[in-house]
Amino acid sequence: MDAPIIFVNIGWMVSYQGPDNDPTIGGHGWLKTHAYGHEAWNFQPARKKLYGYIPRSARINLRRLGAAKNDDKVEGVTVIWVARSPRDQVTYVVGWYRSAVVYLESGHFEIKRSSGDVVGYQIEAPIAGATLLAPDQRVLKVPTAKVKGNLGQSPVWYGNPEYVAKVRSYLDAGGSFSKIASKKQVNSPRQLDPEMRKLVELAAVRHAIKYYESAQGGSRVVRSVEKDNVGWDLTVSSNDVDLKVEVKGLSGSDLCAELTPNEYKQMLAAEHRRSYVVYIVTNALDSSARSHVFYYNSELSNGGRHCWLTEDGRVLRIKELTAARLTID
Repeated sequence: MDAPIIFVNIGWMVSYQGPDNDPTIGGHGWLKTHAYGHEAWNFQPARKKLYGYIPRSARINLRRLGAAKNDDKVEGVTVIWVARSPRDQVTYVVGWYRSAVVYLESGHFEIKRSSGDVVGYQIEAPIAGATLLAPDQRVLKVPTAKVKGNLGQSPVWYGNPEYVAKVRSYLDAGGSFSKIASKKQVNSPRQLDPEMRKLVELAAVRHAIKYYESAQGGSRVVRSVEKDNVGWDLTVSSNDVDLKVEVKGLSGSDLCAELTPNEYKQMLAAEHRRSYVVYIVTNALDSSARSHVFYYNSELSNGGRHCWLTEDGRVLRIKELTAARLTID
C-alpha cells in the first residue's frame, strides 16, 4: 500500500539548517515582517530526528491521510516540502520526509532552536528518510494555476491523483527524471580568440555540462546551441524546466567577463531573463576550476533593474559598455 502524501508550502531556503546566511524567501504573511520563518530548521536534526514546521493557521485533516475519526496522529506519511523559487516565481518540490509521523496538534513538540526561538512542530521524521534537494535539483513544478485540485492559498495540500502519481515516481527515482535517450552530441564552443582562449572556453563549457548532467545539477539534458547565435551557449532541460545558460571561461581567478551585444540583449529580454543563467568558470584549465552561477532573482528585480545572483548571495554587477568603429577618410 502506498504511503499517504501531504504537501506543505514553505519559504524558499538553500539548506534549511537555520537562518544564518540563509534567508527565508517567500510571500507568506510572517515573512513580510520577519527575516526568517520557523521552517528554517526543517532539515536540521534535533533529538536525533527531524521536525517539520507547519504554520499554526494551517489545519491538517488526518482523515485525508488515512486516520480514523478519533486518531491524533498518522504514521508512515510522506511529507513533500514545496516552495516558490525567487528565480522565476514558480513553486517547486524542494525536499521530503519519508516515514513521518503527523500529529493533529500544531504544537505537539516544542523545540528551542539555536536562535532562542521555541518552535512548535506537528511533524516528526527519521533523518535517514529525509531528502533535501540542492537548488539546481529543484525541477519538479507544483501546479498552482487557479483551478480546482491545484495548490491554493493554504500551506497544506493533499495533491490531485495525477500529480501524486507523478511525485511517487519522482521520489522512487531518487528525485531525478529519466534523461531523453537520443541526446544530441555537444559541439565545441565557438570562439574567435586565440587558441588558448578556445581551450579556456571549451573547458568552461565542459564544466557546465558536467555539472548540469550530474545529480547535484539536477540530472538534466544539455544541448549545445553555441553555433546558433541565439544569445546563450547551452539549453539545459529537465521535465518542463528549461534554462538558457551562457558560459564564460576565465584562465585566472578574477571574476570579470563580457557579454556580446546579442547575449546581453537576450539576457534582458522579457521572454528569456527568468531562465537566463550566467555560468562563469574561473581557473578553467586548472584542477582548482570553480563555477560561479548567477540566476535571475525576481524578488530583488524591480522596474528596469534586473538582478542575477548566486545561491550564496553574490550579486552580478552589470556595467554597460558603448563601442565605436573608427575609420579614416
